[in-house]
Amino acid sequence: MTCNLQITFSFPGSKMKATILLALFLFAVGVQSVNLLQSLKNHFDLIQSNDTAIIPQNDPNPKARATAIATKRAGFLYGPSLIGDASPYPDGPLGKQRVQQDMDLWGLDRAIIDKAVGADAQACGAAIAANGGLKSVSDYGKVLYNGQWKNSNPLGTAPGIMTNFTSDLLFSMERLSQNSFPLRLIKPTERLPFDLPSNVTLKVAGATLQDLQRTKSLFFVDHTNQLRFEKTTLKPQRYGAACSAYFYIHPKSKDFLPLAIKTNVGSDLIYTPLDTAEDWLLAKMMFNVNDFFHAQMFHLTVTHDIAEGLHLAALRTLASNHPVMMILERLNLQGYSSRTVGEQLCFNSGGHWDQLFYVDNVGCRQFVTETWSKEGGFQRSYVETDLRARGLIDNNNKYPFKTFPFFDDAIVIQRSYKTFFSAFVDSYYSNDADIARDNELRQWFGEVSQGSKVHDFPQCNGPKGCDKKTLVEVLTHVAYAVSVVHHSLNSGDPVGSKATLPFHLNAMFAPVPTSKGVTNLLPFLPPPDQAIHYIGFLATFNRPFYSTTNRTVSLSESENHLTGGQLEWAVRDGELLSHFNKDTNKAAAKFTESMHKLSVEIRGRRFDKNGLSTGMPFVYRTLDPGYIPFFCSV
Repeated sequence: MTCNLQITFSFPGSKMKATILLALFLFAVGVQSVNLLQSLKNHFDLIQSNDTAIIPQNDPNPKARATAIATKRAGFLYGPSLIGDASPYPDGPLGKQRVQQDMDLWGLDRAIIDKAVGADAQACGAAIAANGGLKSVSDYGKVLYNGQWKNSNPLGTAPGIMTNFTSDLLFSMERLSQNSFPLRLIKPTERLPFDLPSNVTLKVAGATLQDLQRTKSLFFVDHTNQLRFEKTTLKPQRYGAACSAYFYIHPKSKDFLPLAIKTNVGSDLIYTPLDTAEDWLLAKMMFNVNDFFHAQMFHLTVTHDIAEGLHLAALRTLASNHPVMMILERLNLQGYSSRTVGEQLCFNSGGHWDQLFYVDNVGCRQFVTETWSKEGGFQRSYVETDLRARGLIDNNNKYPFKTFPFFDDAIVIQRSYKTFFSAFVDSYYSNDADIARDNELRQWFGEVSQGSKVHDFPQCNGPKGCDKKTLVEVLTHVAYAVSVVHHSLNSGDPVGSKATLPFHLNAMFAPVPTSKGVTNLLPFLPPPDQAIHYIGFLATFNRPFYSTTNRTVSLSESENHLTGGQLEWAVRDGELLSHFNKDTNKAAAKFTESMHKLSVEIRGRRFDKNGLSTGMPFVYRTLDPGYIPFFCSV
């Protein structure tokens, strides 16, 4: 049953009127339209505020405000964490209601994308049958991605990602674009993780390992922690390594290239570009299995877990008309659906993850628990702080590489957010003393650390409290995490780029070799049914309709714009802005302008005369603000 509906109702965090035009495939969500619409209305009625944004010391009704906060505090409780031991999940009567209503919102999206994926998967199966199966490595690119996923991934695959996957430059530059988070500099004074014969490094890199280390040209990715995570036992049998790898800056060409990959399992083979083409390509594929696992579980920890922790603490401490609360509501759209969906469909025993990947759902939880305590720190995840700590940029934000595509795009978005939030905070707080007098804000900061267990969050318990700079940094990083970090690793990018077959495998389907000399890579690739399942699973995270329908936001009728849920419009909703002051409205317009400019630049990227785009043999378009959502969509 399909039903086209146009609905107008309130939007979370303010009295925003959002027009949603959706094709609701009700068989996919299993609910009647009247019940779904009522649930949606309940969701927005639960958390909306009709008032102009106002900080507590300026509120003419402090008693009513305090009563409302007490009601929320009693209704939003901390429940156990989901998918590993990280931030708590909402509990209590209001908490449970909020989770269900976020799930209902997610159901709208899932109904649309499931319909698209179902049709595309059938088309892909038909293409495989017409080809007589997948008979070669090249078939995985030619047959699986020949226009079959046009409904769920209308952008298609990133130019170059399918045709140039054997390129060493593509493989290494993915570390500076697709997933830069595990990459770090080998410091000149530290012990080398593993040795390589000098004659090998001289042939490959034109320098010894020690020379590369001394000149700060040697980099490392370490996925050996995956050795201890539980592995799947479901059929078909899957295999994997726990790779670590060296990358380097070539002393003459200055290209960023791969030097060696160590499997850390079985015979613990070390592969280099001097090996046969088949052996070296297999090594890079084994590394990609580990790297994709890292990307997905890392993103869960440093985006969903952190953003939800901050938001739940805010629900318990900030009034609904607090300007910070309104911003957090905006950024946490359908936020509490994520981990529930994960528990029910993805990381449940025997679910999609167990069916497709090498590390199973228990191993995923192990990763989250370990990462939350070691790498889930809030302030140390600030983009510049993080990249400096890993030696990828210096104190002046200069990087040693020819290009750093992720950073170049991410920093534009981060700085645009920082500019907006600086104006936003200035417009409500004249000075740092105003921040200190905001008791709700002080309680929120404390609650994030003590209640939500978010590590390395700024502390404001001293006599001076927090300052404006700290609040700007916090809001900037939340917005950056749910947009840049989330969508650089998850959402729509994997199906069109970082998880495309045959190079980016979900698992190995033959044992890791105990010796070199592999001549046929086909046995290591997923069989057709696994390939379709893998691509279809990835496609369910894509949201192409956010940029073509007013899914989440519309400007007021006086403005001739039709907007979607994409980052470009993160703070530019007419009804939301009606609750904010003029300075915030002006800053929101500037933010949209800067994001539109970046979107135009990204969409205009092409290959140069050397066959490169932003220094890579594929077009990097992952962080297009005109396409990616402004929140953690799943």
